[in-house]
Amino acid sequence: MTATAFPLPIAGLWRRWLPALAWTLVLGGMAAMLVLHIEGVQAARGIQGGFGFLFQPAGFRISESLLNVAPEDPYWMSIAAGLVNTLTVAIVAIPLATALGIALGLVGLSSHRLAARCAAIIIAPLRNTPVLLQLFVWYGLLLRLPDMRQAWSPLPSVLLSNRGLALPALHGWLPYAVVALAVLALGWRARRRWGNGALAASLVVAALAWPLLPAVQVDLPVRRGLGLQGGWQPSIEFAALTIGLVVFHAAYIADIVRAAVRAVPVGLVEAGQAMGLTPWKVLRLVIAPYAMRVALPPYANQCLALVKNSTLAIAIGYQELMAVINTAITQTGLALEGIALAVAVYLTLALCLGGGLSAWNARHSRHGPGDTHGARLGERPLWNAAGSKARPWRGRLASAVLAVALAVAAWTLLDWAVLRAVWQGDPSACANAAGACWAAVGENLPLLFFGTMAEPDRGPALVACAALLAAIAVTLAARRAPPRMRAALLAALLAVAAGALTGFPWGGALIGPQRWGGLLVTLILAIAALAAAVPLAFALALLRRSGNRAGSLAAAGLIEAVRGVPLVTQLLFASFVLPMLLGGGVSKFSMALAALTLHTACLLAEVLRGALQAIPPGQMMAARALGMRPALAYACVIWPQARRIAAPAALGVFVGAVKDTSLVSIIGVFDVLGAAKAVVAGTAWRPYHVEVYLAVALLYLAASLALSRVARRMEGRAGLR
Repeated sequence: MTATAFPLPIAGLWRRWLPALAWTLVLGGMAAMLVLHIEGVQAARGIQGGFGFLFQPAGFRISESLLNVAPEDPYWMSIAAGLVNTLTVAIVAIPLATALGIALGLVGLSSHRLAARCAAIIIAPLRNTPVLLQLFVWYGLLLRLPDMRQAWSPLPSVLLSNRGLALPALHGWLPYAVVALAVLALGWRARRRWGNGALAASLVVAALAWPLLPAVQVDLPVRRGLGLQGGWQPSIEFAALTIGLVVFHAAYIADIVRAAVRAVPVGLVEAGQAMGLTPWKVLRLVIAPYAMRVALPPYANQCLALVKNSTLAIAIGYQELMAVINTAITQTGLALEGIALAVAVYLTLALCLGGGLSAWNARHSRHGPGDTHGARLGERPLWNAAGSKARPWRGRLASAVLAVALAVAAWTLLDWAVLRAVWQGDPSACANAAGACWAAVGENLPLLFFGTMAEPDRGPALVACAALLAAIAVTLAARRAPPRMRAALLAALLAVAAGALTGFPWGGALIGPQRWGGLLVTLILAIAALAAAVPLAFALALLRRSGNRAGSLAAAGLIEAVRGVPLVTQLLFASFVLPMLLGGGVSKFSMALAALTLHTACLLAEVLRGALQAIPPGQMMAARALGMRPALAYACVIWPQARRIAAPAALGVFVGAVKDTSLVSIIGVFDVLGAAKAVVAGTAWRPYHVEVYLAVALLYLAASLALSRVARRMEGRAGLR
C-alpha cells in the first residue's frame, strides 16, 4: 500500500507570505536605521530624544483657546490647546462652508442665466488662487476695520473691530447639549422600533430632567476703557482663518452640489411631478436625497481638506495644532518627535472624519441609488427640472434688480481700481487717494520678480523666466503643431533657461538655488515638481496595483499617509528632518521641491491608478499574445489610453500643485508670495496690501485658468472619442 501525500496549507501560506514578510522586514529595517541616524544627530547636538519633553514646562502662552494654558504648564497641555483650536475652526467653518457652497451651487443651477453667471464669476477666482493668499487678503481687510472705540455693532451685544469679534457667551450650556443629543439619539432609535409614542415619551423625560440641570449664564461683552471685558472674543486671526477657509472650500462644495444635482435621473423627477408633488417637495424629497448620496464622497474630501488647510494659520499667527508643535520643535530641537505627533494627530482626525462620513454614506446607500437608467438632469436648469413655472414678471423683476446690483458693483470696482487709482509715485502719493494704489506694485516690481537677488543676477534671471514662460505657453497652447517641432522648441527654451542660470556656454556666473527669488522660484518649483512627480506617480500607481503584497501595501501606506497629512506638515518635516538625514548643506529650495514632488506624486498616483483600472484587462492580454514584453505593452498600449483617460483629473492635480507652491514661503523660500509679504511688511506700503496681493493673485489665476481650459479641452476630446 502506498501512502498518499496531502499538500499542507501551511506550506502554501508560507510561500505566499514569505516575500511580503521579507519586504516588511527590509522596509522596517531601513526605517529603524533612519530613526537611529536622526537620534544620533540630535544626540550630537546635545538633544536628548524621546517624548519625555511632553511633561516639561512649555514656557510659552497660548493666547487664545477654550483651554486655559499657562507658560508653566507642560507641552502636552499646550498641544492639546492647539488641537482644541483646530477643532474649533473645523466645527465653525465646515457648516458655514457647506451652507454657502450649497447656496452658490443652487444659484449656479438656476434657469436665470444672469444669476448663474454671477455664481460662476464668484467661484472662478476663489478656486484658482491659493488659499494662503486669500487668507492674507482677509487678514489685511479685517485689520482695516475700525478700532475698539468705533467698533461696529450690527446686533445688540455684538461688536466688530480690528481686534476681532465680540459675541455673547453662554456658560453652563454643555450639560444641556449632552442631554439634548442623548435624548434625540435614543428617541430616534426608539421611534424606529416602537413608533412616535416612544419619541414623545423621551421628550417628556427630557423636559422633566431639564430643571435639574444647572442654570445657564449669559456673559455679554462690555466696553471697559480701551478694551472689552466679558463675552466670547475670537481674535482677528481666528476670524480671518475661518472666513478664508469657508469662502475657499465653499467654491469647491458649490461645484460638488452642481455635479450631484445634474447626476439625478430625470425619471425620478418626472415620477415626483406625476404624483402631484409641488416643485419644493420635488426638490426636497426627490432631488436632494439622491444628490446627497452622489455628493457625499467628494464632500468628505473637502471636509478633510478644510481640516488640513487649517494648518495655514501658522502664517497669520493663530495658534492651532501645527503652530504649537512648530514652536515646541523650535524650542526643544526634537523635530522627529514633533512631526510624528503631528502626523499621528492629523491621520487620526482624517480617519475619524472620513470613517464617520463613510459609515453615514453606507447606512443611507444600502438600498441602492434607485433609478440609475435613462437621462440625467445634466445641463437642464434645476428649477425647470423641478417643475417650477415662475411668472414672467417675477423673472424680469429679478433680472432688473440683479442687473442694477451688478452695475453698481462694477462701477464701484472700476472707480476704485482704475478711475481714482494711483499708478506711480511714492507712498505719500497714495496717502490721500480714494482709489487703489497700484504704485505699490509698480515700485516693487523688482522685488516681486527677483526677490533679494543681486543686481548682476537679475538679467539672467529675467531671461530664464521669459524662456520658462514661453515653454509653458508652447506646452499648453501649441497643441496643433507637429510633436517633433513642439519637442524641439520646448528643448531649446529649456536649454536657454538652463544656460542663463548656469552661464554655459558663454561663460557667465553660476546662479545657484540659494540665490533665486521671486517669480523665478515659483516657476522652477512648479515645473520641476510636476516633471519629477509624473514618473514617480506612475511608479507608485503600478506598484500599488502589482501582485506583490508587500510592495502594494508599502505604496498604499505611503500614498494614504501623504494624502492624509497637511502639506504644511510635510514642508516642516522636510525643513527639519532632511538636513539631519543628509548631513546638512541642503538648501531650502531643495527641501520645498522634495515635499512638493512627493505630495503631488501621491495625489497623481491615485488618478493614474483609477485610469489604469478603467482599461479592460484584455488590452494587456492581447499585447502579451502579440509577443510584447510587459514594459513594451505598458508603453505602447496601456499608457497612451491611461494618459488620455487621466488627463482632465491630472491637470486638476497640476492646478493644485501650482497653487501649492505658495506654501513654500512658510519655510522661508522667497517665492512670489514671499516677496509680496516682504513688500507688505514695510511700514511704507503696508496699508496697500490688498493691491499687492491682488497682483500676485492675478498671476496664479492666469496659470490656473490656462490649465483648466486645457483640461476642459482634453475632457471634450476624450468624450468625443
